[in-house]
Amino acid sequence: MLEHVYLIPILPFVTAFLIVFLGKEGPHSKMPYLGLGVMFWCLLQASCILAQAVSGAATLPYYKTMSWFSFGDFEMTLGVLIDGPAAFVLFVVTLVSFLVQLYSLGYMHGDPRFKRYYAYLSLFTSAMLGLVVSSNLLSLFACWELVGLASYLLIGFWFEKPGPAYASKKAFMTTKLGDCGLYVGLLLLFASQGTFDLQMLQYRVSQDMMPLEVATGVGLGFLFAAMGKSAQIPLFIWLPDAMEGPTPVSALIHAATMVVAGIYLVARTIFIFNAAPLAMGAVAWTGLLTAFFAATMAVTAYDIKRVLAFSTISQLGYMMLGLGVGGYSAALFHLTTHAFFKALLFLGAGSVIHAVHSNDMRDMGELRHKMPVTTITVGIATAAIAGVPFLSGWYSKEAILHAVYAHDPLMWFIAILTAGLTAFYMSRLFWLTFFGKAGDHHKWDHAHESPATMTVPLGILAFLSLLSGIVLDKTGVFARLVNLEGLLRAPGEALGAVAEHAAEHAGEAAEAVGAAAAHAGAHAGHHPPEFLLPGAALFVAFAGILGAWKLYASGDYSLAKSLRERFAPVAETLERRYYFDDFFLWMVDLSDMLARAFFWIDANIIDAVFVDGWAALSRAIASVHNWVDSRIVDGAVDGVGLITQDAGRGLRRLVRGQTQDYLLYAAVSVAVLAVIITTR
Repeated sequence: MLEHVYLIPILPFVTAFLIVFLGKEGPHSKMPYLGLGVMFWCLLQASCILAQAVSGAATLPYYKTMSWFSFGDFEMTLGVLIDGPAAFVLFVVTLVSFLVQLYSLGYMHGDPRFKRYYAYLSLFTSAMLGLVVSSNLLSLFACWELVGLASYLLIGFWFEKPGPAYASKKAFMTTKLGDCGLYVGLLLLFASQGTFDLQMLQYRVSQDMMPLEVATGVGLGFLFAAMGKSAQIPLFIWLPDAMEGPTPVSALIHAATMVVAGIYLVARTIFIFNAAPLAMGAVAWTGLLTAFFAATMAVTAYDIKRVLAFSTISQLGYMMLGLGVGGYSAALFHLTTHAFFKALLFLGAGSVIHAVHSNDMRDMGELRHKMPVTTITVGIATAAIAGVPFLSGWYSKEAILHAVYAHDPLMWFIAILTAGLTAFYMSRLFWLTFFGKAGDHHKWDHAHESPATMTVPLGILAFLSLLSGIVLDKTGVFARLVNLEGLLRAPGEALGAVAEHAAEHAGEAAEAVGAAAAHAGAHAGHHPPEFLLPGAALFVAFAGILGAWKLYASGDYSLAKSLRERFAPVAETLERRYYFDDFFLWMVDLSDMLARAFFWIDANIIDAVFVDGWAALSRAIASVHNWVDSRIVDGAVDGVGLITQDAGRGLRRLVRGQTQDYLLYAAVSVAVLAVIITTR
C-alpha cells in the first residue's frame, strides 16, 4: 500500500473531472456515488498505511521521487514523503472526507447541482491530500493553491444567493493575501538554498547552511501564509462568513482540510522555525492571541455555525501555540482529535439546521425530545472540546497546556483562561439548542431526527471523539510515530556518510521533541506542582459548563439578558469581532478612495496638464513650423522656380533660330567684355 500512496491524491482528482463530464446533472444523479466509492478506497488505503506504520510493518519515512522538470543544472523532483504525522493526517483527512460525503447524501439530497457538489468535494479533498504527501514545497504550494480554489467553489456553491457569493470572494481574497507570504518565503528559500526538497532542506538546516536572516524571513513568510489558510489573527475574518456554504462543507473545511493546511505547513517546516527564534516566537504569540480573541467572540454569537467557526479559529490558535512553544507532537495530537469532534459538531449542527431550517440558536431549544441521536452525539463533542476528562480533547489540550507552561507560565495563564471560555460558549450552544426553551414552536413541531445517512457519520465521529484521545495517549502510538517524522532525518544515500551522521543527530532531536511534548512539565525550566495543570484545566472546564448551564439550560434567559445589557459596549465589540471586519472594510474603502484620487490626479493633472498640455504645445509649435515652412521656405523655393521659369520664357523669345541674331548676340557680348576689361 505504501508504495502506491501517490494514488490517494490522484484518484479523487481524476474522479472530480469524471463526475463533471460523465452523467447528467440533477437531484437524482448517480455520479456522487462514484466520488463516495473512490473516497472509501482512499480511506482503506490510508488506514492500511497507518496500520502498517503502527505495527512496524512499514519503515518510515517513505521517500520516493521522480524527475519533474529541469533547467540548467537544476532538476525539480515530484514525489511523496510519508512519515508518522503524514500517515495520521492522511487517515484523518480521508476518514472525515468520506463521512462528509456520506452525510451529504442526505443533507444535499434534492439539490439541483448535486453532481457538481460532489465534484467540488473530490477536488477539495484531492488538493489537501496532495499537500499532505508532497515531498517538496513547490508541489505543496501547487496543492495549497488548489485548496484555495476548491474552497472558493464550495463556500460559494449557492452563488445565486448574495451571502455565499460574498463569503466565497472574501475567503478567496483573504487567503490569497496570506499566500503572498508563502510565495515570498519560497523565493527566499530557493535563492538561498537552491532546492525545495524537504529532506534536503532539513539536512542543510542541520548543517547550519541556512543563514539566520533567511530562516527568519522564510519562517515569517510561511507564518503569514498560515495566518490566511488557518484563519489566525488578523486574517481570520473570512472563516466566520465561510459558514454561508453547505454545512457538510463547513465540517470538511473546519475539521480536516483547508484550515489545518496552515498548521500542517508550519509543522512540516518546523526545522526552519527551530532555526529562527524570532519566527518561532511569532508563531507562539499568534496562536495564543488567536485562541483567546476567537474564544471571546464566540461568547455572544447566536448563529450556531458561527459559534463553531469561532471555536475552530480558537482551536487552531491552540495548535499554533503548541507548535510555537516546542510542543510539536502535542499540536499534531490536538489536530487529530480536533478533526473528529469538530467534524461531529458541524455535522450535528447541520442535522439541527436540516430539522428546524434555521441557524439561529434562539429559534431552537428543547430539541433533545425530537432529536435524541443528534443530542447525544453533539453532547459528546461538546464535552470533548470543553476538556472534560478522559475524552479526546482533554488529552490533546492538556499536552499543549503542559508544553505552554514549560515555555512561559504567563502564556499558560492566558491559554487556561481561553480553555474556560471554550467550555462556556460550547456549553452555551448545547444548552440553548437542545435544552432551554423552544424559541419557535412552529419549527420545533416540525423538527425530526435526521436520516441514517446523516446519523451514522455522527455515531462514528462520536465514538472517535470518545476514545481517540485515550487510545493515542495511553498506547504511545502517536508519540512514537511522530518521532519517526521524516523531516527530522537527513536525506539518505545521496549524501553518504555525512547524511547518516546528521540523521543520527536528527533522530535524537526527534526524541527530544516528542519527550518535550509528552512530558514538558517534567523536563522544562518551569516545574509546577503535580496537581496544578490538570487541576486548573479541570476547574475552568467545569466552571464554564456550569456557568452556561446556569444562564441557559433552564429556559429563563433573564440573567443572560441583564448581563448583556450591563456590558453592552463589550458585547457589541465582541459581536462586531473587535472591529476587525470594519477595519479591513475601511481599508478597502480607503483603497477605493485612493484609487479614485489617483485616477483624478492622473486624468486631470498628469494627463490633462503634462501629457495633453505637452501635446497641445507640440501641436502649436508644429503649426508655427508648418506656417514658416509652407509660407516662407516653400515660398522662397517656389519664387526662385517662378523667376527661373519667367527668365526662361523671356530668353526663349530671344532665340528665333536666325544666324544674324546669334552674330548680333556674340558681337554685343564681345563689346560688353571689352568694355569691362578696358575699364579695369
